[in-house]
Amino acid sequence: MKRPRQIPVAVLALSALVLSGCNAEPRKPPADRAASSESKAASPAPPASAAPPPAPMPAELTPGDRALLLEAIAGSELFARVLRNKERTGKVVAPGKERDLAKAERDLATIRERLAALSGDGMPTFALIHTLRGGAAMNAWLIGPDGAVAHGFYDRDYTGLSLMVDGLGVRRLAATRGNRPKGTPPPPPDVERGNLIRDRSPEAVQLRGETLERTREMLLPGAVGDALGTRSGRLLVIPAMDTGTAPYAALPLRNGTAVSHWSFVILPDVDTLTGADPTFDYRALDIGKAIVVGNPDLSSDRKFDWAPLPGAQREAVMVSRELDDPATVLMTGTQATRGNLTRAIAARPDAGLVYLATHAVSDPRNPLTRGFIAMSGNEGHYYAGDIRQARFPDWKRHHPLVVISACQTALGRVFDGGGFGVARSWTTAGAGQVVASLWNVSDQATAILMTRFVERLKAGDVPEIAMQKAQFATMNARNAKGERPYANDPKMWASFMIFGKPSAPLR
Repeated sequence: MKRPRQIPVAVLALSALVLSGCNAEPRKPPADRAASSESKAASPAPPASAAPPPAPMPAELTPGDRALLLEAIAGSELFARVLRNKERTGKVVAPGKERDLAKAERDLATIRERLAALSGDGMPTFALIHTLRGGAAMNAWLIGPDGAVAHGFYDRDYTGLSLMVDGLGVRRLAATRGNRPKGTPPPPPDVERGNLIRDRSPEAVQLRGETLERTREMLLPGAVGDALGTRSGRLLVIPAMDTGTAPYAALPLRNGTAVSHWSFVILPDVDTLTGADPTFDYRALDIGKAIVVGNPDLSSDRKFDWAPLPGAQREAVMVSRELDDPATVLMTGTQATRGNLTRAIAARPDAGLVYLATHAVSDPRNPLTRGFIAMSGNEGHYYAGDIRQARFPDWKRHHPLVVISACQTALGRVFDGGGFGVARSWTTAGAGQVVASLWNVSDQATAILMTRFVERLKAGDVPEIAMQKAQFATMNARNAKGERPYANDPKMWASFMIFGKPSAPLR
Protein backbone atom coordinates (compact mmCIF):
# COMPACT_ATOMS: atom_id res chain seq x y z
CA MET A 1 0.00 0.00 0.00
CA LYS A 2 1.15 3.52 -0.63
CA ARG A 3 2.50 5.53 2.28
CA PRO A 4 0.32 8.48 3.29
CA ARG A 5 1.76 11.82 2.44
CA GLN A 6 2.78 14.26 5.15
CA ILE A 7 0.90 17.53 4.74
CA PRO A 8 1.45 20.88 6.46
CA VAL A 9 -0.61 21.29 9.59
CA ALA A 10 -2.60 24.17 8.11
CA VAL A 11 -4.54 21.73 5.96
CA LEU A 12 -4.99 19.00 8.56
CA ALA A 13 -8.30 18.09 10.18
CA LEU A 14 -9.77 16.00 12.96
CA SER A 15 -12.92 13.98 13.19
CA ALA A 16 -11.86 10.86 15.07
CA LEU A 17 -8.99 10.37 17.48
CA VAL A 18 -6.95 7.32 18.30
CA LEU A 19 -4.44 7.76 21.10
CA SER A 20 -1.91 5.00 21.57
CA GLY A 21 0.67 4.55 24.31
CA CYS A 22 0.80 4.20 28.10
CA ASN A 23 0.20 6.49 30.99
CA ALA A 24 2.08 4.39 33.48
CA GLU A 25 4.90 2.99 31.42
CA PRO A 26 6.17 2.79 27.85
CA ARG A 27 4.40 0.17 25.80
CA LYS A 28 7.24 -2.32 25.36
CA PRO A 29 6.65 -5.59 23.53
CA PRO A 30 6.11 -8.54 25.86
CA ALA A 31 8.92 -11.01 26.28
CA ASP A 32 7.08 -13.46 24.03
CA ARG A 33 6.92 -11.82 20.61
CA ALA A 34 5.72 -14.99 18.88
CA ALA A 35 2.40 -13.56 17.77
CA SER A 36 4.18 -11.00 15.58
CA SER A 37 4.82 -13.73 13.03
CA GLU A 38 1.12 -14.11 12.42
CA SER A 39 0.23 -13.36 8.84
CA LYS A 40 -2.24 -10.58 8.11
CA ALA A 41 -5.70 -11.90 7.39
CA ALA A 42 -9.26 -10.73 7.53
CA SER A 43 -10.60 -10.71 11.08
CA PRO A 44 -12.84 -13.72 11.61
CA ALA A 45 -16.32 -13.14 12.92
CA PRO A 46 -17.25 -14.71 16.26
CA PRO A 47 -18.60 -18.21 15.68
CA ALA A 48 -22.28 -18.88 15.35
CA SER A 49 -22.22 -21.84 17.72
CA ALA A 50 -25.28 -23.75 18.83
CA ALA A 51 -26.79 -21.62 21.57
CA PRO A 52 -28.77 -22.80 24.59
CA PRO A 53 -32.43 -21.76 24.64
CA PRO A 54 -32.85 -18.15 25.83
CA ALA A 55 -33.31 -17.76 29.56
CA PRO A 56 -36.67 -16.15 30.34
CA MET A 57 -36.99 -12.39 30.72
CA PRO A 58 -40.45 -11.37 31.99
CA ALA A 59 -42.38 -9.00 29.77
CA GLU A 60 -44.24 -7.65 32.79
CA LEU A 61 -42.60 -6.81 36.09
CA THR A 62 -44.13 -7.38 39.49
CA PRO A 63 -45.20 -4.12 41.15
CA GLY A 64 -42.28 -4.40 43.55
CA ASP A 65 -39.67 -4.96 40.83
CA ARG A 66 -41.15 -2.20 38.70
CA ALA A 67 -40.89 0.23 41.60
CA LEU A 68 -37.24 -0.76 42.12
CA LEU A 69 -36.45 -0.30 38.43
CA LEU A 70 -38.05 3.16 38.33
CA GLU A 71 -36.10 4.10 41.44
CA ALA A 72 -32.91 2.88 39.73
CA ILE A 73 -33.58 4.95 36.60
CA ALA A 74 -34.40 8.02 38.68
CA GLY A 75 -31.22 7.50 40.70
CA SER A 76 -29.15 7.22 37.53
CA GLU A 77 -30.61 10.53 36.39
CA LEU A 78 -29.64 12.18 39.70
CA PHE A 79 -26.04 11.07 39.38
CA ALA A 80 -26.01 12.00 35.69
CA ARG A 81 -26.66 15.58 36.78
CA VAL A 82 -23.57 15.43 39.00
CA LEU A 83 -21.36 14.36 36.10
CA ARG A 84 -22.90 16.85 33.67
CA ASN A 85 -22.28 19.63 36.18
CA LYS A 86 -18.69 18.40 36.49
CA GLU A 87 -18.40 18.60 32.70
CA ARG A 88 -19.74 22.15 32.56
CA THR A 89 -18.08 23.69 35.61
CA GLY A 90 -15.38 21.30 36.76
CA LYS A 91 -17.05 21.22 40.20
CA VAL A 92 -18.74 18.37 42.04
CA VAL A 93 -22.13 19.11 43.58
CA ALA A 94 -23.81 16.48 45.74
CA PRO A 95 -27.00 15.09 44.16
CA GLY A 96 -30.35 15.83 45.71
CA LYS A 97 -32.43 13.16 47.39
CA GLU A 98 -35.66 13.72 45.50
CA ARG A 99 -36.10 11.18 42.72
CA ASP A 100 -38.50 12.02 39.92
CA LEU A 101 -40.36 8.73 39.51
CA ALA A 102 -42.80 10.20 37.00
CA LYS A 103 -39.90 11.11 34.72
CA ALA A 104 -38.39 7.67 35.34
CA GLU A 105 -41.65 6.12 34.09
CA ARG A 106 -41.38 8.15 30.89
CA ASP A 107 -37.68 7.31 30.59
CA LEU A 108 -38.40 3.59 30.86
CA ALA A 109 -40.89 3.82 28.01
CA THR A 110 -38.34 5.79 25.96
CA ILE A 111 -35.57 3.25 26.68
CA ARG A 112 -37.78 0.43 25.44
CA GLU A 113 -38.66 2.36 22.27
CA ARG A 114 -35.01 3.23 21.60
CA LEU A 115 -33.80 -0.34 22.10
CA ALA A 116 -36.42 -1.60 19.65
CA ALA A 117 -35.34 1.02 17.09
CA LEU A 118 -31.63 0.26 17.59
CA SER A 119 -32.34 -3.41 16.96
CA GLY A 120 -33.96 -2.68 13.61
CA ASP A 121 -31.00 -3.73 11.43
CA GLY A 122 -30.69 -7.21 12.90
CA MET A 123 -28.43 -6.31 15.84
CA PRO A 124 -30.48 -7.02 19.00
CA THR A 125 -29.65 -4.26 21.45
CA PHE A 126 -30.03 -4.53 25.23
CA ALA A 127 -29.44 -2.01 28.02
CA LEU A 128 -27.73 -2.92 31.31
CA ILE A 129 -28.36 -0.49 34.18
CA HIS A 130 -26.22 -0.74 37.32
CA THR A 131 -27.32 0.90 40.55
CA LEU A 132 -26.14 0.74 44.16
CA ARG A 133 -28.72 0.34 46.90
CA GLY A 134 -27.82 1.33 50.41
CA GLY A 135 -24.49 2.61 49.15
CA ALA A 136 -22.95 -0.82 48.53
CA ALA A 137 -25.40 -3.44 47.21
CA MET A 138 -25.19 -3.86 43.42
CA ASN A 139 -28.39 -4.20 41.40
CA ALA A 140 -28.33 -4.96 37.68
CA TRP A 141 -31.25 -4.50 35.30
CA LEU A 142 -31.23 -5.89 31.76
CA ILE A 143 -33.82 -4.42 29.39
CA GLY A 144 -34.35 -6.14 26.05
CA PRO A 145 -35.47 -4.77 22.67
CA ASP A 146 -38.89 -6.35 23.22
CA GLY A 147 -39.28 -4.51 26.52
CA ALA A 148 -38.65 -7.58 28.69
CA VAL A 149 -36.58 -7.05 31.85
CA ALA A 150 -34.27 -9.28 33.91
CA HIS A 151 -33.15 -8.27 37.40
CA GLY A 152 -30.05 -9.52 39.21
CA PHE A 153 -28.75 -8.70 42.67
CA TYR A 154 -25.21 -9.13 44.01
CA ASP A 155 -25.75 -10.11 47.63
CA ARG A 156 -22.42 -8.83 48.97
CA ASP A 157 -21.06 -5.31 49.27
CA TYR A 158 -19.67 -4.05 45.98
CA THR A 159 -16.13 -2.81 46.58
CA GLY A 160 -15.07 -2.04 43.02
CA LEU A 161 -12.88 -3.69 40.42
CA SER A 162 -9.51 -3.51 42.18
CA LEU A 163 -9.46 -7.32 42.16
CA MET A 164 -8.38 -7.17 38.51
CA VAL A 165 -4.96 -5.74 39.40
CA ASP A 166 -3.69 -8.95 40.96
CA GLY A 167 -6.19 -11.29 39.36
CA LEU A 168 -5.41 -10.35 35.76
CA GLY A 169 -1.92 -8.99 36.35
CA VAL A 170 -2.76 -5.49 35.10
CA ARG A 171 -2.11 -1.96 36.31
CA ARG A 172 -4.97 0.46 36.87
CA LEU A 173 -3.95 3.92 38.06
CA ALA A 174 -0.85 2.56 39.76
CA ALA A 175 1.19 4.86 41.98
CA THR A 176 4.31 4.33 39.87
CA ARG A 177 4.30 5.49 36.29
CA GLY A 178 6.64 5.12 33.36
CA ASN A 179 6.87 8.91 33.28
CA ARG A 180 8.83 9.89 36.40
CA PRO A 181 10.25 13.15 37.73
CA LYS A 182 13.68 13.83 36.33
CA GLY A 183 16.51 12.64 38.53
CA THR A 184 14.52 9.94 40.33
CA PRO A 185 15.64 6.32 39.97
CA PRO A 186 13.57 4.08 37.71
CA PRO A 187 11.21 1.60 39.38
CA PRO A 188 12.21 -2.06 39.64
CA PRO A 189 11.93 -3.99 36.36
CA ASP A 190 8.83 -5.91 37.43
CA VAL A 191 7.01 -2.62 38.18
CA GLU A 192 8.24 -0.91 35.00
CA ARG A 193 7.03 -3.78 32.85
CA GLY A 194 3.68 -3.91 34.64
CA ASN A 195 1.10 -6.06 32.90
CA LEU A 196 3.51 -6.96 30.11
CA ILE A 197 5.00 -9.74 32.22
CA ARG A 198 3.44 -12.86 30.76
CA ASP A 199 2.62 -15.61 33.23
CA ARG A 200 1.32 -18.76 31.56
CA SER A 201 1.57 -20.98 34.62
CA PRO A 202 -1.52 -23.07 35.44
CA GLU A 203 -1.87 -21.12 38.68
CA ALA A 204 -1.95 -17.77 36.86
CA VAL A 205 -4.44 -19.04 34.28
CA GLN A 206 -6.67 -20.35 37.06
CA LEU A 207 -6.46 -17.04 38.95
CA ARG A 208 -7.43 -15.10 35.84
CA GLY A 209 -10.42 -17.37 35.32
CA GLU A 210 -11.52 -17.00 38.93
CA THR A 211 -11.14 -13.22 38.74
CA LEU A 212 -13.28 -12.95 35.63
CA GLU A 213 -15.89 -15.27 37.13
CA ARG A 214 -16.11 -13.13 40.26
CA THR A 215 -16.36 -9.98 38.14
CA ARG A 216 -19.22 -11.55 36.19
CA GLU A 217 -21.00 -12.45 39.44
CA MET A 218 -20.75 -8.83 40.60
CA LEU A 219 -21.74 -7.09 37.37
CA LEU A 220 -24.00 -9.66 35.68
CA PRO A 221 -25.64 -11.33 38.67
CA GLY A 222 -28.38 -13.94 38.62
CA ALA A 223 -31.00 -13.65 35.90
CA VAL A 224 -29.01 -10.94 34.09
CA GLY A 225 -26.06 -13.26 33.49
CA ASP A 226 -28.43 -16.09 32.58
CA ALA A 227 -30.17 -13.95 29.97
CA LEU A 228 -26.92 -12.68 28.43
CA GLY A 229 -25.46 -16.19 28.42
CA THR A 230 -28.24 -17.47 26.18
CA ARG A 231 -28.42 -14.57 23.72
CA SER A 232 -26.24 -12.53 21.36
CA GLY A 233 -26.26 -8.89 20.33
CA ARG A 234 -25.10 -5.47 21.50
CA LEU A 235 -25.08 -4.43 25.16
CA LEU A 236 -25.31 -0.79 26.24
CA VAL A 237 -23.96 -0.37 29.77
CA ILE A 238 -25.22 2.48 31.98
CA PRO A 239 -22.64 2.33 34.79
CA ALA A 240 -22.49 3.00 38.50
CA MET A 241 -19.17 3.74 40.17
CA ASP A 242 -16.46 1.92 38.19
CA THR A 243 -18.68 -0.66 36.46
CA GLY A 244 -18.07 1.12 33.15
CA THR A 245 -14.40 0.10 33.32
CA ALA A 246 -14.82 -3.68 33.39
CA PRO A 247 -13.49 -5.94 30.60
CA TYR A 248 -16.97 -7.10 29.59
CA ALA A 249 -15.66 -8.79 26.44
CA ALA A 250 -13.61 -11.23 28.56
CA LEU A 251 -16.33 -12.20 31.03
CA PRO A 252 -17.36 -15.87 31.01
CA LEU A 253 -20.98 -16.54 30.05
CA ARG A 254 -22.97 -19.72 29.72
CA ASN A 255 -22.48 -19.70 25.94
CA GLY A 256 -18.74 -18.89 26.11
CA THR A 257 -16.54 -15.81 26.42
CA ALA A 258 -18.70 -12.71 26.04
CA VAL A 259 -16.78 -11.37 23.01
CA SER A 260 -17.96 -14.42 21.05
CA HIS A 261 -21.56 -13.24 21.28
CA TRP A 262 -21.70 -9.58 22.33
CA SER A 263 -20.42 -6.16 21.39
CA PHE A 264 -20.39 -3.43 24.04
CA VAL A 265 -20.87 0.32 24.37
CA ILE A 266 -20.42 2.11 27.71
CA LEU A 267 -22.88 5.02 27.89
CA PRO A 268 -21.93 8.15 29.87
CA ASP A 269 -25.30 8.10 31.64
CA VAL A 270 -28.96 7.19 31.22
CA ASP A 271 -29.68 10.51 29.48
CA THR A 272 -27.55 9.35 26.56
CA LEU A 273 -30.24 6.79 25.74
CA THR A 274 -33.29 8.90 26.59
CA GLY A 275 -32.12 12.22 25.13
CA ALA A 276 -33.05 13.85 21.85
CA ASP A 277 -30.00 12.53 19.94
CA PRO A 278 -29.27 9.02 21.26
CA THR A 279 -27.16 7.56 18.43
CA PHE A 280 -23.80 7.98 16.73
CA ASP A 281 -24.07 8.19 12.94
CA TYR A 282 -20.73 6.56 12.25
CA ARG A 283 -21.57 5.72 8.65
CA ALA A 284 -21.73 9.44 7.86
CA LEU A 285 -17.98 9.70 8.57
CA ASP A 286 -15.18 9.25 6.07
CA ILE A 287 -12.39 7.51 8.00
CA GLY A 288 -10.07 7.94 5.04
CA LYS A 289 -9.90 11.63 5.96
CA ALA A 290 -7.64 10.91 8.89
CA ILE A 291 -4.88 12.41 10.98
CA VAL A 292 -2.52 9.81 12.39
CA VAL A 293 -0.03 10.86 15.07
CA GLY A 294 2.69 8.50 16.23
CA ASN A 295 5.39 8.65 18.89
CA PRO A 296 5.60 12.40 19.66
CA ASP A 297 9.07 13.64 20.61
CA LEU A 298 8.83 14.13 24.38
CA SER A 299 12.52 14.75 25.03
CA SER A 300 11.93 18.44 25.82
CA ASP A 301 9.58 17.70 28.75
CA ARG A 302 11.19 19.39 31.76
CA LYS A 303 9.18 17.55 34.38
CA PHE A 304 9.13 13.91 33.31
CA ASP A 305 11.36 11.41 31.61
CA TRP A 306 9.54 9.57 28.84
CA ALA A 307 10.71 6.55 26.92
CA PRO A 308 10.24 6.71 23.14
CA LEU A 309 7.51 4.52 21.66
CA PRO A 310 8.87 3.01 18.45
CA GLY A 311 6.13 0.39 18.58
CA ALA A 312 3.47 3.10 18.68
CA GLN A 313 5.11 4.79 15.70
CA ARG A 314 5.04 1.51 13.76
CA GLU A 315 1.41 1.13 14.74
CA ALA A 316 0.56 4.61 13.47
CA VAL A 317 2.28 3.94 10.14
CA MET A 318 0.56 0.57 9.89
CA VAL A 319 -2.88 2.10 10.48
CA SER A 320 -2.17 4.84 7.94
CA ARG A 321 -1.22 2.28 5.33
CA GLU A 322 -4.30 0.23 6.13
CA LEU A 323 -6.49 3.27 5.45
CA ASP A 324 -4.67 3.63 2.11
CA ASP A 325 -6.20 7.02 1.36
CA PRO A 326 -4.35 10.08 0.02
CA ALA A 327 -6.37 12.21 2.45
CA THR A 328 -4.73 10.46 5.42
CA VAL A 329 -2.10 12.61 7.14
CA LEU A 330 0.72 11.20 9.27
CA MET A 331 2.49 13.30 11.92
CA THR A 332 5.30 11.94 14.09
CA GLY A 333 8.08 13.22 16.34
CA THR A 334 8.35 16.99 16.74
CA GLN A 335 5.34 17.63 14.48
CA ALA A 336 2.97 15.95 16.93
CA THR A 337 2.26 19.01 19.09
CA ARG A 338 -0.84 20.15 20.91
CA GLY A 339 -1.05 23.27 18.76
CA ASN A 340 -0.84 21.29 15.53
CA LEU A 341 -3.58 18.97 16.74
CA THR A 342 -5.85 21.87 17.72
CA ARG A 343 -5.30 23.57 14.38
CA ALA A 344 -5.98 20.30 12.61
CA ILE A 345 -9.35 20.03 14.32
CA ALA A 346 -10.27 23.53 13.21
CA ALA A 347 -8.97 23.14 9.66
CA ARG A 348 -10.75 19.95 8.62
CA PRO A 349 -14.10 19.57 10.40
CA ASP A 350 -15.19 16.77 8.06
CA ALA A 351 -12.27 14.42 8.72
CA GLY A 352 -13.18 10.88 9.72
CA LEU A 353 -10.29 9.57 11.83
CA VAL A 354 -7.33 10.86 13.81
CA TYR A 355 -4.99 8.32 15.36
CA LEU A 356 -2.67 9.57 18.12
CA ALA A 357 -0.05 7.04 19.20
CA THR A 358 1.54 8.42 22.36
CA HIS A 359 1.81 8.24 26.13
CA ALA A 360 -1.10 9.27 28.34
CA VAL A 361 -1.80 9.81 32.04
CA SER A 362 -5.02 9.25 33.98
CA ASP A 363 -5.51 10.50 37.52
CA PRO A 364 -8.09 9.25 40.06
CA ARG A 365 -8.18 12.44 42.14
CA ASN A 366 -7.89 15.30 39.66
CA PRO A 367 -8.70 13.80 36.25
CA LEU A 368 -9.19 17.16 34.52
CA THR A 369 -6.01 18.89 35.66
CA ARG A 370 -3.69 15.89 35.90
CA GLY A 371 -5.00 13.56 33.23
CA PHE A 372 -3.57 14.24 29.78
CA ILE A 373 -2.46 13.02 26.39
CA ALA A 374 1.31 13.50 26.00
CA MET A 375 2.23 15.75 23.06
CA SER A 376 5.50 17.06 21.69
CA GLY A 377 7.01 20.53 22.09
CA ASN A 378 6.82 23.45 24.49
CA GLU A 379 3.07 23.98 24.10
CA GLY A 380 2.49 21.27 26.66
CA HIS A 381 0.35 18.19 26.84
CA TYR A 382 -3.36 17.98 26.04
CA TYR A 383 -5.06 17.93 29.44
CA ALA A 384 -8.52 16.46 29.94
CA GLY A 385 -9.82 19.77 31.26
CA ASP A 386 -8.65 21.57 28.12
CA ILE A 387 -10.27 18.92 25.94
CA ARG A 388 -13.53 19.25 27.89
CA GLN A 389 -13.56 23.03 27.48
CA ALA A 390 -12.58 22.98 23.81
CA ARG A 391 -16.08 22.14 22.54
CA PHE A 392 -14.89 22.31 18.95
CA PRO A 393 -17.65 24.22 17.11
CA ASP A 394 -17.86 21.91 14.11
CA TRP A 395 -18.29 18.89 16.36
CA LYS A 396 -21.80 20.09 17.20
CA ARG A 397 -22.82 18.92 13.72
CA HIS A 398 -20.14 16.40 12.82
CA HIS A 399 -19.40 14.00 15.68
CA PRO A 400 -16.09 12.18 15.27
CA LEU A 401 -14.88 8.80 16.39
CA VAL A 402 -12.18 9.18 19.05
CA VAL A 403 -10.12 6.04 19.63
CA ILE A 404 -7.76 6.33 22.60
CA SER A 405 -5.35 3.44 22.29
CA ALA A 406 -3.20 4.61 25.19
CA CYS A 407 -2.88 3.04 28.62
CA GLN A 408 -5.62 3.53 31.24
CA THR A 409 -7.37 6.32 29.33
CA ALA A 410 -10.80 4.93 30.25
CA LEU A 411 -10.04 5.52 33.93
CA GLY A 412 -10.26 8.58 36.15
CA ARG A 413 -12.26 9.73 39.13
CA VAL A 414 -15.14 7.47 40.18
CA PHE A 415 -18.57 8.76 41.24
CA ASP A 416 -21.70 6.83 42.19
CA GLY A 417 -23.04 7.53 38.70
CA GLY A 418 -19.90 6.45 36.80
CA GLY A 419 -16.41 7.67 36.01
CA PHE A 420 -14.90 10.88 34.70
CA GLY A 421 -11.55 11.29 32.98
CA VAL A 422 -9.75 11.60 29.66
CA ALA A 423 -12.23 9.50 27.67
CA ARG A 424 -15.33 11.33 28.87
CA SER A 425 -13.67 14.67 28.14
CA TRP A 426 -13.67 13.80 24.45
CA THR A 427 -17.38 12.94 24.41
CA THR A 428 -18.05 16.22 26.21
CA ALA A 429 -16.10 18.00 23.48
CA GLY A 430 -18.40 16.48 20.86
CA ALA A 431 -17.05 13.06 19.92
CA GLY A 432 -19.72 10.51 19.09
CA GLN A 433 -17.73 7.56 20.39
CA VAL A 434 -14.41 7.08 22.14
CA VAL A 435 -12.27 3.95 22.27
CA ALA A 436 -10.22 3.89 25.48
CA SER A 437 -8.27 1.38 27.54
CA LEU A 438 -8.80 -0.05 31.01
CA TRP A 439 -5.17 -0.76 31.93
CA ASN A 440 -1.61 -0.65 30.62
CA VAL A 441 -1.56 -2.32 27.25
CA SER A 442 0.86 -4.50 25.34
CA ASP A 443 2.62 -2.81 22.43
CA GLN A 444 2.57 -5.94 20.30
CA ALA A 445 -0.94 -7.20 21.08
CA THR A 446 -2.31 -3.67 20.65
CA ALA A 447 -0.74 -3.42 17.20
CA ILE A 448 -2.51 -6.64 16.19
CA LEU A 449 -5.79 -5.50 17.74
CA MET A 450 -5.79 -1.99 16.28
CA THR A 451 -4.82 -3.15 12.82
CA ARG A 452 -7.76 -5.56 12.86
CA PHE A 453 -10.00 -2.83 14.25
CA VAL A 454 -9.15 -0.42 11.43
CA GLU A 455 -9.54 -3.23 8.88
CA ARG A 456 -13.09 -3.82 10.09
CA LEU A 457 -13.90 -0.10 10.13
CA LYS A 458 -12.69 0.17 6.57
CA ALA A 459 -14.80 -2.88 5.66
CA GLY A 460 -17.91 -1.03 6.87
CA ASP A 461 -18.47 -2.34 10.41
CA VAL A 462 -19.61 0.16 13.03
CA PRO A 463 -17.01 0.64 15.79
CA GLU A 464 -18.57 -1.63 18.42
CA ILE A 465 -18.83 -4.51 15.95
CA ALA A 466 -15.35 -3.77 14.59
CA MET A 467 -13.95 -3.92 18.14
CA GLN A 468 -15.77 -7.17 18.87
CA LYS A 469 -14.30 -8.81 15.77
CA ALA A 470 -10.83 -7.37 16.42
CA GLN A 471 -10.80 -8.62 20.01
CA PHE A 472 -12.05 -12.03 18.96
CA ALA A 473 -9.35 -12.25 16.28
CA THR A 474 -6.60 -11.12 18.67
CA MET A 475 -7.72 -13.57 21.34
CA ASN A 476 -7.44 -16.36 18.77
CA ALA A 477 -4.28 -15.13 17.00
CA ARG A 478 -1.88 -18.01 16.32
CA ASN A 479 1.90 -17.84 16.24
CA ALA A 480 4.29 -19.76 13.99
CA LYS A 481 3.94 -22.81 16.24
CA GLY A 482 0.18 -22.83 15.87
CA GLU A 483 -0.29 -21.71 19.47
CA ARG A 484 -2.79 -19.10 20.66
CA PRO A 485 -0.60 -17.14 23.11
CA TYR A 486 -3.33 -14.66 24.10
CA ALA A 487 -6.26 -17.05 24.45
CA ASN A 488 -5.99 -17.38 28.24
CA ASP A 489 -4.59 -13.91 28.87
CA PRO A 490 -7.35 -11.28 28.45
CA LYS A 491 -5.10 -8.45 29.57
CA MET A 492 -3.50 -8.72 26.13
CA TRP A 493 -6.72 -8.14 24.14
CA ALA A 494 -9.68 -7.11 26.36
CA SER A 495 -8.51 -3.68 27.54
CA PHE A 496 -10.27 -1.55 24.94
CA MET A 497 -13.91 -0.52 25.22
CA ILE A 498 -16.25 1.76 23.26
CA PHE A 499 -17.59 4.77 25.18
CA GLY A 500 -20.30 7.18 24.06
CA LYS A 501 -23.45 6.68 22.01
CA PRO A 502 -24.49 3.47 20.26
CA SER A 503 -24.04 3.46 16.51
CA ALA A 504 -27.19 4.21 14.56
CA PRO A 505 -28.84 1.28 12.75
CA LEU A 506 -28.80 1.01 8.98
CA ARG A 507 -31.51 3.06 7.35
